[in-house]
Amino acid sequence: MSKEAIDYKKVHQSLDYKKMSIKELNKLPLHNGIVDFKLSKMSFKMLNVLNDDATVVRYFWQGSNDLPSLELWSDISIEKGIYIDVGAHTGTYTMSALISNSSNLVVSIEPYYLNMARLVTNLRLNGLEKNVRQMILAASNTNGEKKFNVKTNSSYLSKGGRIDNKGYLVKTIKLDSLNFTNVNEEIKGLKIDTEGEDLKVLQGSVDLINKFKPKIIIEVRNENKIDIQNLLENYNYELFSVNDLKNKINLKKYNINNVINIFANPLKN
Repeated sequence: MSKEAIDYKKVHQSLDYKKMSIKELNKLPLHNGIVDFKLSKMSFKMLNVLNDDATVVRYFWQGSNDLPSLELWSDISIEKGIYIDVGAHTGTYTMSALISNSSNLVVSIEPYYLNMARLVTNLRLNGLEKNVRQMILAASNTNGEKKFNVKTNSSYLSKGGRIDNKGYLVKTIKLDSLNFTNVNEEIKGLKIDTEGEDLKVLQGSVDLINKFKPKIIIEVRNENKIDIQNLLENYNYELFSVNDLKNKINLKKYNINNVINIFANPLKN
């Protein structure tokens, strides 16, 4: 690890790192090395090369207190089955699902090749190469091609890459097109984090959702909240904030300033 960053953190314990943006954190001494990424019931190693992984940077400086969505995913994936990680980035959800139950099959979908390369590296660091299908694709509501816009430096990983009207071409896939005929397991969990493409990912997954009724964690924004709620309720789901799993949330009455993570739980028949 970067000794300078570690020493800085020890000396400046009075600073409120949790209130700092990623831009502010990147002005601190650069972290370089492997971080032991800890959740309440597990830990795994993640590589960070001179602050190129925003997920690790945030974790290094801010700790694990702001990870309720990932903690929930790790609890969901205790049940043996297939788990689909859409917008897998560098692999936190993929690895937690594999560690929660070593018999799980995880499908990791990530369109940015640098992110996928780091995900594979992180899998190797943790000895988790088995039972993973990596797909360099963008999930959406069509099979074909769309433009993918990455705003970070070309040598850096991207946390905010998204389908846009400019960028480079990537292949897109509807999750309903995935073939699991040779796998004797049901799809138990679906995580969607696609920087605004989330509704379209759901629209391309309705057959899967209707058949398997997986538990879903999804990013929701103000512009797509009503359509997402209507779609999920149509398939008999109830919605919760990942920060409050006791009280159902009505997104139609909820103002989202930026983005929130929602847990969609299928109602029992």
